[in-house]
Amino acid sequence: MSPVTEQWGEVLRTHLALGEEGSPVLAAAAFSAEAGFFAAAGRGGEDAWPYFRTGASAAGSGDGTPVGEDDRADDIEALCTVCEEAVHSRGLRIAGTLWQRESRELISDVVTGSQLELALLREGGRAMWVVRAGQGICTFVLVDGDSEAHITEARSLALDFDSFLAGQGY
Repeated sequence: MSPVTEQWGEVLRTHLALGEEGSPVLAAAAFSAEAGFFAAAGRGGEDAWPYFRTGASAAGSGDGTPVGEDDRADDIEALCTVCEEAVHSRGLRIAGTLWQRESRELISDVVTGSQLELALLREGGRAMWVVRAGQGICTFVLVDGDSEAHITEARSLALDFDSFLAGQGY
């Protein structure tokens, strides 16, 4: 793991309260359209990478056929478009799990005035917030459980983190 990745993992842990008992966030990851996932952090030091490996590259095709470069490109396209108005038609496959977008909002950052895109993804009883700042940087925040209180608190933490990213010029 590069020092840059370690630094961003620590930034995620700090801003998303992953070291605090009772945190509404189970795991978080930062994704760049250029670099893919470049940092992940789990609550209490848990390895967060298993929650965020892209679908085809992590789980195979599911039908025994080899995973090709086109499948990985399709995953990256889905990850890059999750916050856009027209989301990828097949949903979003992360770590072998198919997530469906439930809602999408455009929010103006109160500090910088920049636009943030926010999407709520659901898979069964699980929820995940995705916030896209400028320059193709997305933050994926996996909520611990599906209680509305945790979902709301995780949303607030995700927006605070992306406000921090916007303030850093991302």
